[in-house]
Amino acid sequence: MARPTILLNRQTIAEHIQIASVISAIERAMADFERGNDYLPPKAIYQLPVPAAFAACIAGYTKAANLMSMKIGQERTHNVQRSLPTTNSWIMAFEPESGELLMICDGTLPTMYRTAAAAATGIRHLARGDASTLAVIGAGQLGRQCVRAAVATRSFDRVFLHDVVPETAQQAATELSAQLGIFIAAVDAQVACQEADVIVTATNSRSPIVLSDWVRPGTHLSCMGADLHEKIECEPKLLPRCKIWSDQTEHCLQRGEVSQAVEHNLLSRDCYVGTLGQLINGDSDGRSSDLDITMFDGVGIGIQDTTVLRAIYDQAVEDDLGVRFAFS
Repeated sequence: MARPTILLNRQTIAEHIQIASVISAIERAMADFERGNDYLPPKAIYQLPVPAAFAACIAGYTKAANLMSMKIGQERTHNVQRSLPTTNSWIMAFEPESGELLMICDGTLPTMYRTAAAAATGIRHLARGDASTLAVIGAGQLGRQCVRAAVATRSFDRVFLHDVVPETAQQAATELSAQLGIFIAAVDAQVACQEADVIVTATNSRSPIVLSDWVRPGTHLSCMGADLHEKIECEPKLLPRCKIWSDQTEHCLQRGEVSQAVEHNLLSRDCYVGTLGQLINGDSDGRSSDLDITMFDGVGIGIQDTTVLRAIYDQAVEDDLGVRFAFS
């Protein structure tokens, strides 16, 4: 008999799944992917014939999670003026052998979770051991989860938040400081970057926010916002100063943080030291000096969605969350 499909909304996920609980699973998934245990078809990305409108389909299968996922994502940059989120997505979980549809749920929060967990994994493996100041550029949905994931991975004495809308940064700083019990201040981008040992970028920017002159030797950057060729968060001349790792190299060369620098010959196509999964497995060298500027270029890959979805589905079954229904 077919299992019922679970329908789960964002609020239920937020109440029952915490970002800290998925970081280690994302780390393992990225390592397993490099061992050839998973299946990752190319992303399908479409630009729609309306202003600043993109849609994407991302799928993945992970052997460890024994799950297949398929996500439909939407981005509408102008939704800021409509007081609506700039990104929305929905994700489906399938039993890989039978093809049963196990769950349909909000995909936006799981996407924030897996992206922030990947950023934290980059910090875990590439930041200096004495890194004590964190800067997060972007205080929206993703930026907030990046703060939570980063502080769950490392102890930071200070956290600086920047957003193009100062009121958004201030509100996020106030709320997160109270929730996490650490010092968080809303500041401008230059101050945030100049003070930081670790910088996480989490924006939809189409022009550089992090300038090369602001980044000190020894800094680590987890760049998580660029997932389209049009997006860029770091000044291109910063990139040749960095040792760079990808989550999936071909995807990153097409639309990651390095893609514009490669197009303009500031970097070659072999600019990556390796993938973060290879680094975790010991198949790639890591930071060689406390003076290295390291960068993790993360565009997001389907196996990360599948990994987070496994945790959500298991929790939904265990705690009888959501609504159950049958298609037949």
